[in-house]
Amino acid sequence: MARKVINRRVRYETELAVQKKEGHAFFPYAMFHDVVVNLIVVLIIVGMAVVWHETAEPISKLHPLGGNGWLGALYEDKANPAVAQTEPRPEWYFLFLFELLRVFKQPWQLLFATIIIPTILMVLLVAWPFLDTGRDRRLSRRPAGVALGLATPAVLIALTIAGSSAPGVVSGTAITGKPAFDSTKAALYISQAGCTGCHNFGAGGGNNGANLASGSTMFGTDQKAIEAWIGGGAAKSVSMPDFSSLGPDKISAIAALVVGLKTGTPPSQ
Repeated sequence: MARKVINRRVRYETELAVQKKEGHAFFPYAMFHDVVVNLIVVLIIVGMAVVWHETAEPISKLHPLGGNGWLGALYEDKANPAVAQTEPRPEWYFLFLFELLRVFKQPWQLLFATIIIPTILMVLLVAWPFLDTGRDRRLSRRPAGVALGLATPAVLIALTIAGSSAPGVVSGTAITGKPAFDSTKAALYISQAGCTGCHNFGAGGGNNGANLASGSTMFGTDQKAIEAWIGGGAAKSVSMPDFSSLGPDKISAIAALVVGLKTGTPPSQ
């Protein structure tokens, strides 16, 4: 065993001497390579920005949410001040912390999720080269370092995936004051569209539009008529916006909820 270590040491010193004699210095050779690679990355980012801007379409009457190009829409939907409830989520690189906050639910535990655990991981990452001082480079001879090196990204990836698919705080929103209605997707659609800014669905809201706490007095249980009204009919008669951009599925779900408020039966959607 000692002979193998000595032989590896001799080969290393021999190779190091050859590299010092015939190799290239860090400056300017390695620095030049770094500059070229960084320049290529910047040019790729600039090219993607140009392609995104030139292929997407801005918000218009035909494209109320912006037209999708090769790399996405030029603009996203405008902020709606009438939406009373939002569900903010962090960027993907903070989703693991988002999931930790869901794991540690008690207030006194938040210190572990936000400060102690991330700090321990960063300290281990910095200190590990000083802790693992073995000379053998083979992975099979360094089980502790390999285990830590694989476990850390595995845990972060698992927490990120769990955080991205974590359920919302609520499945709907309290627009009617009736849990059977507020837990439906239609209630969430109504909140996101800002309908409560003008209409009262039973748990408060605006008074600029019809009171829908007991359903529609104009259309009663005629769901198709309500769908047509939401999808553009109202915009031709009153000052209500055209919500056709929501799509037929969401409009149908909202109309079913309004009909349900009239009949007292919550919708299935």
